[in-house]
Amino acid sequence: MRKIFLTALAICMMSIASVAGAQANYNFVAVSDLCPQGFVDAMGNGSIYQNLRQQGTTVAFTAPSHHPELNDPQNFAGLEVHRSLFGIQGNESPNGEIHFYVAPDNSVFVLRIVNTGDPQLAGAVLCMAMEALGVNQQEMQILLSTQSVTAETWCQNAGRKIIRVVADQTGNNVLFFGASN
Repeated sequence: MRKIFLTALAICMMSIASVAGAQANYNFVAVSDLCPQGFVDAMGNGSIYQNLRQQGTTVAFTAPSHHPELNDPQNFAGLEVHRSLFGIQGNESPNGEIHFYVAPDNSVFVLRIVNTGDPQLAGAVLCMAMEALGVNQQEMQILLSTQSVTAETWCQNAGRKIIRVVADQTGNNVLFFGASN
């Protein structure tokens, strides 16, 4: 488990990115059929979350709420952004944010994880998010071990390609897109 988190952190720290890099030759679809709250619930019900909890670390998530100031009509036209803060339960300040770019049907079209604190905790949340997307261990390893701005894998459980994009120089801003091809 710790190896996955450290690998995720190392990849994120070495990547230099641009969201535009993810927009080449894909037929984009929603990254998840879940609504934002359903996605947070799936993260909390996953094995990574449960393993951390058994080890004495409980990750807390706020209920996703709409934040119009985060909407990006230039890059993500027609999508509303909902945000959930995450951190260690009991800590006053959050460790990061999850931005859900929500389609009109209330499905999560794009997912963004922003680290503002402990990179190890953010790496754990990144892995929880991939698990909630339906990514299995082998597919997760591909997304984590590819040392470039973008990585992709066909997600058998979700029936779509999952594309990971590191959108900043420090690896603190990671996006996930879905594609049918």
